[in-house]
Amino acid sequence: MGSRGIAGAARGILAGMVWLALGTGCITRAGGALVRIEPQPAAPAAPGRVEQTVGDFAFTLEGGKMVTSNKVGRDFNDEILKRWKERGYVAEFEYVPKGAFTGKADYNLTLSGSQYGESSIAMQVLSGLTLLLIPYTVDQRFDVQYTLEEVRTGRRYGATVADSYHTTVELFLFLVAPVSLRGAHQTLDAIADHLYEQLRSKGAFVRDETPTATPP
Repeated sequence: MGSRGIAGAARGILAGMVWLALGTGCITRAGGALVRIEPQPAAPAAPGRVEQTVGDFAFTLEGGKMVTSNKVGRDFNDEILKRWKERGYVAEFEYVPKGAFTGKADYNLTLSGSQYGESSIAMQVLSGLTLLLIPYTVDQRFDVQYTLEEVRTGRRYGATVADSYHTTVELFLFLVAPVSLRGAHQTLDAIADHLYEQLRSKGAFVRDETPTATPP
């Protein structure tokens, strides 16, 4: 195996360690660029159904990545839309491949932008050699856009946000598991609030549920 092959294999192993450690031995801290909106944005009187997809979205993780940009985009949408559903902003949501909206939902939602994981490859290597006794860090930065289309009218609305959270990975941080993802959740909560409020303030999510009168 050549030097490039060895380097590629090493990056793959390190990336696998990143994702394994993030689930067991890590603690996160919110970036704080956005804050939760209080009181929470008002829910629509008639929440609609959403079909969501991943458009021009790029995911990068320094040291290598084990998943595709599309998978990370789908996971991001799930996190945001799960929060929207819990707060009554939408009734249901479902993923469809890019360009495959069925027209059966009330809204079509497309994610674009980027998620960038900044980390020191040297520290990842050193941490791996010590079985995570020496910590390393990853900064997850989000710069994302939502485009929402109202299926019935064809009206389109856009929203853009940027925020981040910081992750420290270390073997014994599994001891703080109950609070380890609090920072990540705070960032995603704020992103969900601001994306929805931007769309709502532009006129989205207002559906006329008044029955049409039948002519005599």
